[in-house]
Amino acid sequence: MDVLIVEDEHLLAMELAERLLHLDNEIKIVGQTDSVSSTIDWLQQNSCDLIFLDIHLNDGVSFSIFEKIEVECPVIFTTAYDKYAIKAFEVNSIAYLLKPISERDLENSINKYKKITNLFSADVKILLDYLKKTSNRDKKFINRMMLSSGKTQMVVNVKDIAYFMADGRYLFAILQTGEKYFCESTLTRLEEELDTDSFFRINRRFMVNFSSVAYFTPYSKSRVKVKLKPQPDEDIIISSDRVKEFKQWLLK
Repeated sequence: MDVLIVEDEHLLAMELAERLLHLDNEIKIVGQTDSVSSTIDWLQQNSCDLIFLDIHLNDGVSFSIFEKIEVECPVIFTTAYDKYAIKAFEVNSIAYLLKPISERDLENSINKYKKITNLFSADVKILLDYLKKTSNRDKKFINRMMLSSGKTQMVVNVKDIAYFMADGRYLFAILQTGEKYFCESTLTRLEEELDTDSFFRINRRFMVNFSSVAYFTPYSKSRVKVKLKPQPDEDIIISSDRVKEFKQWLLK
């Protein structure tokens, strides 16, 4: 089993390597990287069976690796933060280990890898398809939200929200009826809490419901302009690097 360790703290990387070799003599550490860029470079020139991947690296969050290249093997995330668990299981993850990693959790993650790969007879493509299809199985998305307008508070079904709009330090929910309410949350948090089949963050300020997208048209520099229902008082532009993902989302 060829393993790549991605960890920006050198001592932690060495410790993990030693623990893995002690745990299973079939494991071979074929590489160690410490950043998003070096990991991308390594994966473009090499291959492995499994990646132990820290989330916070010295040049960014490791999820950006999956946005830039196709990672063709399962991943076990290692991190001191539990807030990325949902995001992790959208990108090849078979385990999510919180630091400091216990011996039991480490061993269970390796056993899980072996069990899954045995089931799929080492066919990596079928395995990765399986991981993607089952990534949402255990998620518990929110169906209702508490919104407010002045002193008035109300509970709404998220399906009745056309889109969320960030305005400075505040976030507003615009209902399908056009009503505007204050939402005590953030777009980043909503990306974790809402069903990604129904909601998509199209830029830094807007997260939209599929049912609110009327149509989109080409815009300058390979961008697109989206028409929403109801339409906000500004143009909604999707940057060129998000256009492909947006179109794929519309066809889910």
